[in-house]
Amino acid sequence: MNLQDQLACVYDKDSFIKYLNLLAKDSEENPQEWENATVSLYLQSIACWIEDWSARYGNEEFEKLDYNEMAKILYMGKIYE
Repeated sequence: MNLQDQLACVYDKDSFIKYLNLLAKDSEENPQEWENATVSLYLQSIACWIEDWSARYGNEEFEKLDYNEMAKILYMGKIYE
């Protein structure tokens, strides 16, 4: 099952952690398949995708997200050993 198909299997903390580990492994094993090879490009593309997707399809889906918790997760990835 590819990474895109695996998205359907993410529904809780454990499956989210599993998916993050799959992403990390894929970035190491298949760097040629990644459009954004650096952390800064990766984060910028996430920001752009959220802006574009929410503008195109409405904000209902994006209003459900806890942005503060997502920001904490991303920040901890910067400083956690």
